[in-house]
Amino acid sequence: MKTRNTIHTAMSEVLPAAESEPAPRSAIRRHGRPAMDWERLVHAAIESSSHGLCVFDERSRLVIGNELHRHMYGLTPAQVAAGTPVQELLASRYARVVGTSANAQMAEYLAAIQHTAGFSTSYGLEDGTFIELDMHPMEGGGFVERHRDITQLRLAELRAEAARQELIEKQYAIDQAVIVAVTDVRGTITYANDRFCEISGYDRDELIGNNHRILKSGVHSREFFRQMYRQLARGGVWRGELCNKAKGGNLYWVDTVITPQLGPEGKPVAYMAIRVDITARKNAEALVYYAARHDALTGLSNRAALLEDLSSRLAQASACERQLIVYLLDLDGFKWVNDTLGHAAGDALLKQLSRRLESVAADGDLIARLGGDEFAIVQFSSGEGREQAERLAITLLEIVAMPFSIAGQDVSVGVSIGLALAPLHGSTAFELLYKADLALYRVKAEGRNGYRFFEEEMHKSAQSRNRLINELRESVARGDFELHYQPIFDAKTLQPRVMEALVRWRHPSEGLLQPGRFIGIAEETGLMEPLGRWILRQACADAASWPKGIKVAVNISPAQFRGPELFDAVLRTLLETGLSPDQLEFEVTESILLQEKEENLLLFRQLKNIGISIALDDFGVGYASLGSVVSFPFDKVKIDRSFTKDLVTNPANRTVVASIMTLAAGLGVQVIAEGVETEEQLDYLRSQGLDLVQGYLLGRPAPAGLNEWVGAGPAGAPQGGHHLACDGRAQAS
Repeated sequence: MKTRNTIHTAMSEVLPAAESEPAPRSAIRRHGRPAMDWERLVHAAIESSSHGLCVFDERSRLVIGNELHRHMYGLTPAQVAAGTPVQELLASRYARVVGTSANAQMAEYLAAIQHTAGFSTSYGLEDGTFIELDMHPMEGGGFVERHRDITQLRLAELRAEAARQELIEKQYAIDQAVIVAVTDVRGTITYANDRFCEISGYDRDELIGNNHRILKSGVHSREFFRQMYRQLARGGVWRGELCNKAKGGNLYWVDTVITPQLGPEGKPVAYMAIRVDITARKNAEALVYYAARHDALTGLSNRAALLEDLSSRLAQASACERQLIVYLLDLDGFKWVNDTLGHAAGDALLKQLSRRLESVAADGDLIARLGGDEFAIVQFSSGEGREQAERLAITLLEIVAMPFSIAGQDVSVGVSIGLALAPLHGSTAFELLYKADLALYRVKAEGRNGYRFFEEEMHKSAQSRNRLINELRESVARGDFELHYQPIFDAKTLQPRVMEALVRWRHPSEGLLQPGRFIGIAEETGLMEPLGRWILRQACADAASWPKGIKVAVNISPAQFRGPELFDAVLRTLLETGLSPDQLEFEVTESILLQEKEENLLLFRQLKNIGISIALDDFGVGYASLGSVVSFPFDKVKIDRSFTKDLVTNPANRTVVASIMTLAAGLGVQVIAEGVETEEQLDYLRSQGLDLVQGYLLGRPAPAGLNEWVGAGPAGAPQGGHHLACDGRAQAS
């Protein structure tokens, strides 16, 4: 009867009252049916529970436990037999519990039983099941356990926690990576994440409640924002790049997506903006754009920017019926600065010049460096285009003429300026620059350091020059050239010592052209190298049959002076033609002394080491310093014809000649005077002890076969009296 009461009490703890209260005996007998076995009914009820159930008596011994409880823990029937003390049963259960807190839970549980207190806990089993245990004390003593399988609930909680943690991590990542803001339809900020506060420099309290216009940078036009608002008002998503202004005044760029949040009626009630900071990218793009449009040395616009801006200004000028002036500037003597003082000095000069140009240009004028020492200025005419252009051109000549302070010394250069007017001289950027360049080229041809406006005749001249270039290129390929030789005589004996090779172009329509018509063009167009190779080979081939006492002199252009390439070409030519190196002489100009000095000095020594002699041509009219003349191993110096011309009548010329001869004597080199055309000149030079002379008085250039000194005639000139020059004109010897 005591066990029955314990079970009844336990039933009232774990089952609803209607199920746990035993039916009255009269009810059992009603309708004449026999009474049911009450205990069996209770057992059936316990077994039918969806939870594991255990009932313990007042001595904490198991009275009854259902099969679900036993299966939950994987216990044997013996381990859950009636009368099993709770301590033993707990030990059997907790042997399957995982976690370090199992023993502590057992101790807490036993303490709760001792104090007749309720207890609740949960734990995981070895098979991965999660169990929730509830213990309820009973009034008459004993207690009831309910064991509920909460595995699915626990897994759902774990998944929810994992999802929550993932959401937290994503939110953190989003806050770190993107800027998030929410505004109402009027643009009032209602939400701002940490990244928004960080990049804008505003506290959250300063942003929320404020209008988004607080970030307005002024970079974008009103039309830009009107298009944005129209898109959003229609419920569309807006994407684009925005420039905002931070609290500190600095600008920052964001790649932005603004999404409307629609209300019940489908109209926007708020806007969410998600932005990514692209300031670094925009700054990098700005640097690339700047570098693409500006000269790295001076900071001025470059050629690409000039063409673009000039085209834009031409369109403006056409729309407003205004004139546009293009100035093209090219420095005179800048190469000398680079060659003598070094490229660092040249760069410093260009920087100073750029500042001077900016100081005289008007606001809005475009100044560009096109490359090297070439600059351009573009300006709108104020109404008197030609007069305005002349005023600025004169000013430019004056500011360039002022010495530049470079590395503690004053350096002077000049400038040649070509001018073109739009629309008078053209309506496109290329056309105006081309015509300004033609005007510049004319200034160069007329002596430099001046200015000229474009004239139509310049265009015709340029076309003629282009034709000449094309014809020269074709003639070089065909070999339409021949060599004439002019003798250089011993001043004392008037015996020929050297024959200078002078090239002539047999033009297909204009006949025989002098070098002045085409050598400069050949040097500018890269044709001098192939032409120079032909001259060298032909001269060596001709000279191979001459008397051994006569050398051949070949002029070497600076365009040919390429170190090892020239030396190899000379060796190859000598071997192929059979000419002895001591019969070959090179004439070079002072300009060679200014370029690649160390490399050229080495080449000079290599040439001299194999027996070739070297003469410095046109001495006295170039830029070379005496130091350069001394350092290079010349065998001869050739006095320029400008000093020979007025030698008899001009004391200054005589002084120059005397100085050159004194210098040459000190250096141990011979002196040649060219341009000797009168007996007086010859007599004076011979009286001064000059070594060699050359000029029309003694012999004109002629082909080798017709030259009396190396052709069919005698090997030497007759002493005294007169002899017939190569052109058949009688001259005094």
